[in-house]
Amino acid sequence: MSQLRTVLTGALRTDARLLSTGIEILGVQVLAVRPEADVERALQTPVREQLQSEADRAVYERRAVAVERERTISENEMASQIELATRREHLVAQEGANARRQAEEKAAAGLIEARASAERQGITTTAEANQIRLVGEAAAAREAATMEVYRDMEQATLLALALREAAGSLPSIGNLTITPDLLSGALAGLFREPAGAGAPAASATGRLEK
Repeated sequence: MSQLRTVLTGALRTDARLLSTGIEILGVQVLAVRPEADVERALQTPVREQLQSEADRAVYERRAVAVERERTISENEMASQIELATRREHLVAQEGANARRQAEEKAAAGLIEARASAERQGITTTAEANQIRLVGEAAAAREAATMEVYRDMEQATLLALALREAAGSLPSIGNLTITPDLLSGALAGLFREPAGAGAPAASATGRLEK
């Protein structure tokens, strides 16, 4: 502005028309310099474009910052979800492992119990079989001893023993008749005389009342 004022002051002081009128230029004050409207608009266009560009860049930068923040937030949320899913998977796997271990332990305990029961049953069965075998052996031995005793007895004695055994198992008998024909063979042995005596065999008739 000072340069423009100096130029205008010098030009006006040397202007012939002003000198001819007797006007002396003491000084020039420049208040404002304004171009024409078209020139002013042409001059303002780059400035407006620059300002608009700067405004657009600021908006873009703000949007870019907002998008970056949203992306960071989304990534953090996704990472959290992945972490939760991983923990849930580990928890499900651990629960499955615990369930399998409990089932295996229960099955093992059942197997042990079944084996123990089978062993106890086997021991009981073996003991019963041994007991039966011992009883059978004792009965057989008694029977063998009894037969050994009966083997050397007379026929009449055996018949008498048989009758006594039969009498113990028969119901009560009021009258019993024994004919000579029934006991002729047995009594012949009882009444037979020693060899060489020449005595005839005796016959007997008995009646037993009860």
